[in-house]
Amino acid sequence: MNDALIDSLGSRGREFWDEQQKQLEFDPHEAQVLLEACRILDTIEELSAAIAADGVMLVGSQGQPVLNGAVGELRQQQAALARLIIQLNLDAPDVAGAVTAKAAAGRAAAQKRWRDQKDRSA
Repeated sequence: MNDALIDSLGSRGREFWDEQQKQLEFDPHEAQVLLEACRILDTIEELSAAIAADGVMLVGSQGQPVLNGAVGELRQQQAALARLIIQLNLDAPDVAGAVTAKAAAGRAAAQKRWRDQKDRSA
């Protein structure tokens, strides 16, 4: 992965990138999808800031109240992010019945830790 692309991420995108890289290994295709998810997170952050600064409603050209265009774009970006998260199996490993070997191994390890902790408590 090109370091310049990763360095161009904003704070929210970079934080998500670093967090995922610590937890999982990504093949080149998955890394590209993750990078796009991180870019979308940065865009969501910017759109949210714009809405917070300008408000949800603006004054239109005729003086009428109109919905801030950033609201619709924010919704679109959130939907795109959700699709990428599902594609990467980061949200729920069982989405559409697709369980990666990595997800299955992670689940097995988590269940073992839970059983071990439960056994020590008893």
